[in-house]
Order: sequence, then C-alpha cells, then structure tokens
Amino acid sequence: MSASVDVDNPTRAQRAAAIEQLRDKLSDEVNSYCSDLDVWRFSVARQLDTEKAAVMINAWYEWRKQANVDELAVAQPDNENPVPCAVRGYGAVADANVTAGIGADDAQLRLTRTLGGGCWHKRDRDGRPVYIERAGRHIIKDIPKTSSTSGLVEFHVLLQEFLTRTLLPECSQLAEQTVWQQVVVIDLAGVSLVALSHIPALNMLREMLARDQMLYPERMHRTYVVNAPPVFVTAWKMIRSWLDPRVISKIRILGKDHAELLDQIPAHNLPSFLGGSCKCSHMPGGCVPSVPLGNYPDLPRSAYAHLRHQVLISYTEPRHSFVCETMPVSNGPTPMSSPLMGYAGWLGIKRDSPRNSAPTSPVPMRTQHVFVRFSTDRGRGMVVEVLWQPLGSDSDDGILVYPEALFEPQRAPVLLELEAPNRAGQLVVNWRVANFDEGQAPFPRPEEAQIPIQLEYSVDTEDELLTAFSLPPIKRS
Repeated sequence: MSASVDVDNPTRAQRAAAIEQLRDKLSDEVNSYCSDLDVWRFSVARQLDTEKAAVMINAWYEWRKQANVDELAVAQPDNENPVPCAVRGYGAVADANVTAGIGADDAQLRLTRTLGGGCWHKRDRDGRPVYIERAGRHIIKDIPKTSSTSGLVEFHVLLQEFLTRTLLPECSQLAEQTVWQQVVVIDLAGVSLVALSHIPALNMLREMLARDQMLYPERMHRTYVVNAPPVFVTAWKMIRSWLDPRVISKIRILGKDHAELLDQIPAHNLPSFLGGSCKCSHMPGGCVPSVPLGNYPDLPRSAYAHLRHQVLISYTEPRHSFVCETMPVSNGPTPMSSPLMGYAGWLGIKRDSPRNSAPTSPVPMRTQHVFVRFSTDRGRGMVVEVLWQPLGSDSDDGILVYPEALFEPQRAPVLLELEAPNRAGQLVVNWRVANFDEGQAPFPRPEEAQIPIQLEYSVDTEDELLTAFSLPPIKRS
C-alpha cells in the first residue's frame, strides 16, 4: 500500500485495503483469532508494511497462546476477579483501590507498595480511558528488590488486558463508536536524579517498553509526561532510543505548566493535583492512591481476614445498618469496642437486632475520620450510604455524610473513609444489595438469588486503625 496513506486519518477504503492485504499473509488460524481492529493496529505499527506486520502479528499470536493470556483472571462485569489497580469513574467495575483480600496476588501487592500509584481515572474529551501514573513517587531502588523483570512485565500485561477487555468496550458503548486507545499521564513530581539513573530499574523499564510495543501496539493515543524536572532531559535521551518513532511522536514532555492536559481531558475528569477539579473524595487516596505518598492506609491482608461483624442479607432482605454514638474530637480519641447494632430501613433506625449480632450500649467514638472495612462472599455489589444524626434529635432523617455509592466487595474487600461532624450524635452506616439496574454485574439465577449473602465489616476511628496495624499517619493533601 502507498506510504502516502495517513494512518491516523485513513479513508474507509484505505483501511479496508490494508486489513485485506495483511489478512492474505496470515494463516486461517491467526485470521480467525484476530479482529479487523487487531489487524489494523499491527498494520499501522509497521507503517502498512504487510511483510513486517505479518511477522509481528504471528509472533503476538504465538505469545498469547503459549502464555495463556486469554486465561488471565481479568476483572470484568461477569466475574468476581479483583481489579489490578485503582479505578475511578467506570461502570464495568465499581470504583476501587487494590486491597489485600484473599484473591489478591502477593507479587502485585509488593509492586503496589513500591510503585508510586496508578489509576484508570475517567475519560478524555473523546471518550478514551485515561491512565494516570504517579511515577515520580516510585521507590525506584526497591522495585528490582521486590519484583523480577518478568514479574513486572506480567503485571503490565494484566493491566493491558484489563484495558482491552473491560474498559475499552465500555468506552466504545458510551461513545457509540469504537474506542481502542487510551491516554496516559505520567506525573514525575517528586522524582530525583538518583531515581532517573538507577540502572536495574531502567533495564526493567526497557524490557517492559519493548514488550508493550510488540504485544500491544497502537493502544496509546497520547502520553503526557508532566512535572518533568530539568534532569529528566538526560534520562529521556536514553529512553527515547528504546521507542519506535511513531510512539515518540505521541509523547508530550511538559514541565510544571501542563495546562495542555485540559485540552485533552475535561477539568471534572482531571485530578486537582494535575490542574483539574476532580478530587474523588469518596475514595481513600482520592483520585490516585499512592502507598509511597502515604495518602491512604496500606492495610495488610490480616486487616481484612477477620472483620468484627458478620451478618446475612439477601435479595429479599437486602438491607443492614450499623449505628454508633459519636463525640467531639476535642474530648480526645476513645476506643470503639462494642458498637450498637441495628437492623434498619434505608433511613429510619429500628432497635431490633439483626441475626448473628447482639445489641449493646452505644460507645463514644472519635468521628473526625472513620474507616469502614467490608466484604461479601457473593452478590453483584453493595450500595453504601452514611448518615449522621445529632444527639437527641427527634427526626428520623440524618445529615448525609457519604452519599449512595456502589462497590463490589465480592471482588475484594472495600475500605471507605468517612468524615462525620465533630459533634455528639449517631453515625448510621447503611448497606443494601445493589438493585438490578445498578452496576453491570449479571443478574443472579433464581436458585442463586435464594442463597444468603454474608456481609462482614468493621468500623474504626483513624487512630484505632493506624494503631492496630502499626501504620504511619495519613498524608492528606
């Protein structure tokens, strides 16, 4: 095909011709496996050179079969697999952070504690998913100690498969056209010269980039490297030598003035630390949780293994409430040992106890920051709402401190952070089973809907939580 074809804006006939020419070079087995989009991506990656593209796509096909890539446990609406990294603003999976649940991979957890924090955070102006990486917060020297190069590549493959199988189909549906690329924002705020020159980590990066270009070509629409310090110039000269010229053409290196991001991503979808207006205050860690930055509690697996309360709910009795008294922070922190349990309607509180729980007297609790940990053994998601009622109030209505939000604790335990008014009152945490029109998880079969759902949870003050698991103070921005 003529090299004069603009691969970024081909005509329908030019694209069809390129796909047909490459398919003529492939076996029936490979052709049946590949979509037209796959064929087009590899064609573009080799500038429509069908011979080179055929070699590339055949190697990709063999790798996927040998590595059993299609069998990876990728989080999708129809399964209960945990998400590979933080997610904000999608429907295929609920907003989530990576937590150390039973299904969490140890290698992935180790990486989470050394990487600066990554999150698929909403969409750009054209409906593409946006991935944000706080690379400047990576603990560079620890990455080679906690993961091998192959382990890092495997983790990256899982991220790419989650993108292609879960996020891109949803984005395509919402945009009413095929969305097949993502936008990447790499934030270098906090990076040091030592980090940029750490050879073992750079070697791992080089291998990951090589695999990415060979195995997931044309999945990136644009990459923005922001808050790049002057010392990055030296590292970039080396890194760009590892990249295909077409990939380099899609990368924008920006300093502290990165207002250009707003041309790509609307302000309400861009985190405030990058110049947008989004804060994702409903999630611990905000828009992009970061263990090295310390903006949310990195709880160990034991923190979710034995939660304090267990109750059974169902699709016919779908609600449960937790009630405890609160006192002003100025009175000092007080431990919460046996809070009042109550089974409630969605807003009103009844004093009769749910099954598997015993009522006790309310216990004062520090309320400035409260954390809720919870998980379920099945189901299609839980909706959480938190209210606060002034002490002595005759009204059944409360002040909304956490509006309704859908979570999927059947995938992995959920950790929520609440901030209640600094006054004496009652905190009411309400759970209910997600309705059939909430989320994208499939409806249970009639026989499955008869099986009770076990909800386990604990509610703690910030001091209690951090002390119990020997964690440092949370750094909130």
